[in-house]
Amino acid sequence: MAGVGFELKKLFTARTAAGHIKAYSYSAIITAGPFALMTSMVLAVQSLFAYYGIEGEASQVFVASVVYAFVFSQILSAGFIMVLTRYLADSLSLGRFENVTASLFGMGAIITALGAVAAGIFFWDKPLPLLTKWLGYLFFAELLLAWTESVYLSAVKRYSRLLISYLTGVLVSIFLVWIFLTQTSLQPEQSGLLAMDIGMGLINLLFLLHITSYFGLNKGGQNFAFLPYFERHWRLFLTATCYMLGLFLPNIIIWQGDWGVMVGGTYLYSPIYDVVTFYAFLSILPLMTMFVVTVETNFYERYAHYFAYITQKGNFREIDDARKDLLHTLWFELRHITEFQLVFTLVALAVGNYLLSWSGITYNQVNMYNVLLFGAFFTGLLQLVYILLVYFDYQKSVLSLSAVFFLSNLLLGLWGLYYGGSYSYGFTFFLAAALSFIWAFVKLNHFAQRINYLVFCSQPVFYRSTSGILTRFTLWLYGDKYVNLETARSDNHENKP
Repeated sequence: MAGVGFELKKLFTARTAAGHIKAYSYSAIITAGPFALMTSMVLAVQSLFAYYGIEGEASQVFVASVVYAFVFSQILSAGFIMVLTRYLADSLSLGRFENVTASLFGMGAIITALGAVAAGIFFWDKPLPLLTKWLGYLFFAELLLAWTESVYLSAVKRYSRLLISYLTGVLVSIFLVWIFLTQTSLQPEQSGLLAMDIGMGLINLLFLLHITSYFGLNKGGQNFAFLPYFERHWRLFLTATCYMLGLFLPNIIIWQGDWGVMVGGTYLYSPIYDVVTFYAFLSILPLMTMFVVTVETNFYERYAHYFAYITQKGNFREIDDARKDLLHTLWFELRHITEFQLVFTLVALAVGNYLLSWSGITYNQVNMYNVLLFGAFFTGLLQLVYILLVYFDYQKSVLSLSAVFFLSNLLLGLWGLYYGGSYSYGFTFFLAAALSFIWAFVKLNHFAQRINYLVFCSQPVFYRSTSGILTRFTLWLYGDKYVNLETARSDNHENKP
């Protein structure tokens, strides 16, 4: 995302209030676009349901279908997207653009096929109408594609078009919900899901047009050339999957408890806990925006200088000065963004206590929101450390961070479910997030103190190619046309658009 950050940072050169508003608006859309899209569409559909007096199970089935699609699409796609990001980064750095768009189609085919299997198993014996099941799966599949396309959108610097794509999909969905509710005989939940399917499908199509117009559409592209990356970087796959599982495990575990509600004989979820968690995580959107615009870009500049001196045969003094500058920037920016986010967390604490109490949520649930706010705070900081360590390809430590986050949420969540009761809800997630961040800080400090050793001495002397089933399948599929990007020369730029 550093490339996105550099482009967004240029917007902040405007010295007018309107210029800064525009810059922060674009930053928020790029970093939190899917999240904002999901929120606005769901709230709009629910408002229309309320306006037409649609309540009870129909509304609950719609909300549960959206929640399940959102949660499990991220869990399923996280590992694939992390590995795909590594493949795309190598392709762009080497100027090999001919397989970029092809890899999108290949990954899209794989991930939607896996999603179809998962959805088929889930819906197999459920009593929902067949049309409702199909509409729910379609939204799930479209989200899988949206998360996959987001990897490529970070390299497409046409932010006004991206903003228009989001807004177009949202407005079309809202308009179609009104049409379907008033002019068709569809059940209300089917009307809502069909409208969101069409809106999300339009967004995916617009995203695809942006990607193909930038990278081109090479008919001879290798759709599955990224498969060997799953053998070379399996730790990245497990890292992203464990992190996403840890993020949603508290919700999934609480669904099994006293607060769980079964809807339509199909979906088990917890409206109270899920809504409060949603509001708590809204508070860290400023952190993610600021990270992309300032922290990641300032850090990346020093990171690039440090490795430039190493790879271009800089002397020891130049390398050591670059190392000191890199670490100084790293700790300064982390401290700055922690203070920055803490202010927003405290504001959310004050405002949320008033608004949630006014909306009818109980005193204990407001207290749970307060605890979840700080759980979200530590989760956001954990993700920052996670991303920074990924820059250095410190895969073993990054995997340990995700494993600790996953296991602590699993163990503490199960303890809260069976022994702690409802009073522990939220607090177990806070403990898991805080403990995971402490572990992440320890690992980052360990890396910072030994950065020269870990960069120079801990890397393998000779490159070891993989020979697993995915590599053999790729070689069988493409033969001599397949290029191993990790051993290719970096001056191969003839295909740059």
